[in-house]
Amino acid sequence: MKLLVTSGATREPIDEVRFLSNVSTGRTGAQLADLLSQRGHAVTLLAGEAAVRPAGTPDVRPFSSAEDLKTKLQKLLSTGAFDAVIMAAAVADYRPAEFTAGKLSSDADGLTIRCVRNPKILPQLKAFSPRPLAVVGFKLTVGADATARHAAVSAQFATGGVDAVVQNDLAEIHAAAAGAHPFRLFTAAHTEPQPVAGVSALALELERILSRLGTDQAGRMSLEGEQ
Repeated sequence: MKLLVTSGATREPIDEVRFLSNVSTGRTGAQLADLLSQRGHAVTLLAGEAAVRPAGTPDVRPFSSAEDLKTKLQKLLSTGAFDAVIMAAAVADYRPAEFTAGKLSSDADGLTIRCVRNPKILPQLKAFSPRPLAVVGFKLTVGADATARHAAVSAQFATGGVDAVVQNDLAEIHAAAAGAHPFRLFTAAHTEPQPVAGVSALALELERILSRLGTDQAGRMSLEGEQ
C-alpha cells in the first residue's frame, strides 16, 4: 500500500519567534511510519517541525501550522497516489487571530492573545483524493472514563471522513511501562473498541484494517464499472 502518515504538533504563529503548540512528540507516528515501511509499504511521513524523526523512513517532509499541514496534505492527496492516510498529527484547534511581523515586545506587563478556531482537516481528506481513500483518525483524551472516550470517538465519526479511530489517553500513556503505550482501536461509533498494547501491535492492526478497506473499495469500484 501507498500510505501517508502525519505526526507531531502544529505550530500556530504569534509573531516571528513565538507560537502556540501542544505536547505531542510525534513518536507514535514516526514509529508507525518505520514499522509499516519495514513491512513493505511505501510510506510518506509529514512531520511537525519538532517531531521525532523516524529511523528508516526515507520520505519525510516537515509541516508547521495547521494551514501548512492542510496545504501539503491536499497537494499530496490530489495526485491520487495514496491508498490511505494515518492522521496521527496533533493539530491545533485554535490559532492566534492576528500574526505580528517581527517580535512582540517582552517589556509589557501582560499579553492578551485572541484565538480563532482552525477548520477541521480530518473530514476533508477524502475529498482531497480523486480516488477512494481510507482514513484513520486519532483521538487523545485526558483521564477519560469509558463514557467520555466513546463520546469523543463518536464525535469524530460523526464529522465524517474516517474509517477507523485510534484513541489513547494521556493519563494512561504516563502510567504505562516503556513500549506498552495503550491504544483503543474503533472501527465504528458506539461499538466496543479493540485494545492494543504498543505501537508495533497497532501497526499490524492498522495494516489489517487498511488492507480490508482497500479490498472493499476495489470491489465497489469494480461493481460500479460493470453497471
